[in-house]
Amino acid sequence: MTTNALVRVAYREAGRATICEILYGPNVLKHAVIDAEAGEGEVVTFSGLPLPMDCRPPAGRRRGEQVGVVPEKLIDAHGVFAYAGIGAERIALRKGRFEGVDLEAELDWERWYGAARRGREELSRIARLLGLSRPPEEFYAAYCEEAERLLQPVWNTVEELAEALLERRELKGHHVDRLVHGEEVLERPAPPI
Repeated sequence: MTTNALVRVAYREAGRATICEILYGPNVLKHAVIDAEAGEGEVVTFSGLPLPMDCRPPAGRRRGEQVGVVPEKLIDAHGVFAYAGIGAERIALRKGRFEGVDLEAELDWERWYGAARRGREELSRIARLLGLSRPPEEFYAAYCEEAERLLQPVWNTVEELAEALLERRELKGHHVDRLVHGEEVLERPAPPI
């Protein structure tokens, strides 16, 4: 039997995986997992700081050509990715996916401050590396709201990913790519032996 807490984790990580695909494209997500015993999950990318789609060079530019990347765009994309789990959980709450919850209390921003701890700390660390400031003690509701805005039109995908995570507990990146982008996404070639 699946508990409300585990369902919440599944929606949270499904939301993060979906936002990863939206912001960074295919072949960026390494895996998404949920841990039933710990009641936690994670979405891992191949790069510690993936390059958002809108920061990539336009088609036709050589791979090695310099492209100006604005640090604020990098950190804002990472902020939306870091807060996407909260956004997904809040949407699921409004859609009645969890039993026996006080909707008004659950949607109060103060409730989410603790849930965002890991995302806030990671956002702060990356911001420092880029010479920006995102203090870990500050909750960025705007990142969460942007994640919700991006997730709304693709909510069916979030639902599919959450169900798959509940069933399998782990999804490899190529499975998520296929679910989000369709069958035309090519799987990563096997490394040479």
